[in-house]
Amino acid sequence: MREVAIRGFINEKFGSTFGKGLFRRALYTGSVELHNPKQKYLVDFYTYADWEFSAKSDEQIAVLKKLDATDIAKTPNILMSWLVHYDPLTKCKSAADGFCIYAQDTKELHLNIDDAHNGVMDEWTLDVQHCKTAGHKKPVFIAANVDLTVWH
Repeated sequence: MREVAIRGFINEKFGSTFGKGLFRRALYTGSVELHNPKQKYLVDFYTYADWEFSAKSDEQIAVLKKLDATDIAKTPNILMSWLVHYDPLTKCKSAADGFCIYAQDTKELHLNIDDAHNGVMDEWTLDVQHCKTAGHKKPVFIAANVDLTVWH
C-alpha cells in the first residue's frame, strides 16, 4: 500500500473576508503527502453544506450525487475537502479529482484521489491522531499509514 500522511492545521483566516460578503469558511487547512513517487495535495476542510456548495466541475458534481445516496450529509461533525495538486518545485496549484472526509467524532479520515494526470488513483481510510502541541505552523491532527519518525 502506498504511504500517505495527512496533516491538518487550524485555519488562521477562518471567518475573515476575501471580498464583499465572501468569507473564508474552511475550519482546517492541510496537506496530503504521498511517497513513491512523491506527490502533494492541499486540502481545506469545510462543513458538508459549505463543501457541497463549492463544487464546480462535472467530476465534483458526480461525487456529490454519489454521496447524496449515503447518509454522510446527515452525519454530525463531518468535514469535507476537495483536492488541489501542489507542485513544490513550480509552486503551481491545480485542481485534482478526489475528496477527503474527516469524521471528527470517530477520528477517521477517508481520502479518495482520482488524479489520472498525476498517476494517483487510490483511496485510504486512516485513523486520526490529535497532536498534543498544536499551534502556529504545527498540525492539530495527523492521519498516516506510516511511522512519521522515519518519513523523509
